[in-house]
Amino acid sequence: MFKHKNKYWYVLGIVIYSFLNIMVLNGDRLYAARLPFHYLLLVIGFLCSMLWLANYLIEQYLIVRIQVVHQLISQFILSVFLVILIASVSVLVTSKLLGQPFNFIQQNILLTAGFLFRVNLFLNTVNAVYYFNIRYREKELEAEKLKTSTISARFEALNNQVNPHFLFNSLNTLSTLIHSDVDKADSFLQKLSEIYRYMLRTRSEELVLLEEELQFLKQYIELLSIRFGSSLNIYAEISEEHQCKLVPPTVLQLLLENVVKHNYFTEASPVDVSIISNGEGIIIKNTLQKKRTKESSFGIGLQNITERYGFFDRQVKVEEDDEIFKVCIPVIPNNYETIDS
Repeated sequence: MFKHKNKYWYVLGIVIYSFLNIMVLNGDRLYAARLPFHYLLLVIGFLCSMLWLANYLIEQYLIVRIQVVHQLISQFILSVFLVILIASVSVLVTSKLLGQPFNFIQQNILLTAGFLFRVNLFLNTVNAVYYFNIRYREKELEAEKLKTSTISARFEALNNQVNPHFLFNSLNTLSTLIHSDVDKADSFLQKLSEIYRYMLRTRSEELVLLEEELQFLKQYIELLSIRFGSSLNIYAEISEEHQCKLVPPTVLQLLLENVVKHNYFTEASPVDVSIISNGEGIIIKNTLQKKRTKESSFGIGLQNITERYGFFDRQVKVEEDDEIFKVCIPVIPNNYETIDS
């Protein structure tokens, strides 16, 4: 506090307050006899200025050298010794200039030291409040930085989950096609490389334009059609108004992957999937034909999407009955502030 840019104003305020206090209160004085008011103002100005300077020098040069006790305690103890020194010097000077009854005697020293001690106690109390307020703000800032770093790390971890999950399923598909249809396997591999290029480009992104996501989804649908043909029918219609808004990357692909993973479908009994814009979100709906045996899974999918939307205070709605499974994901305004900002 003693190094504060407004320190001169603080000293002036203490001088004025102390001067008025002594002028009004009969019991509060610096010497055995009353000083004329102009001398009193000069003496109080000198005492308060020297006391502030003493605390400033302690804070600036001595505290950093003392590591045994807390710096606030060291500050106060050292300032008490300087209070006695400043009081003695002040009385010595006034005794030389004014003589009796302001001479250098114990009573005058004790009265001046008592005044200085009260001012010093007040200054050190305010300094302690200032110190802990600064430390509280620093800790608050550190906590906020840590929270932001943690959120960013968790979000990045969720984004990174998508890549190995997608790659695992794609390689399984490619393995099957290699043994059944080499041409389809080659086409599948080319589509896979295009899709994976997009996923690598957006892996560090928190949000992407829905328009970009739909272009990526179109490639993924073409990849699915290579394997499943007419047994999986996907219909998509998204309004232009929604396409300029934002979504977490690869969410639509994950939802389609979820359909493939949990449903059986053939040309005789296809699964129909529709992706349409509605209100403030996108609805992904499919006819429900659950597999009797579940595929091995990393436990990603809907949970991943739900957690990623949670970072933006948005909710994913899931509805299911005997015939239909429906997921509604919100779209986010283009001016939304992301985690890093």
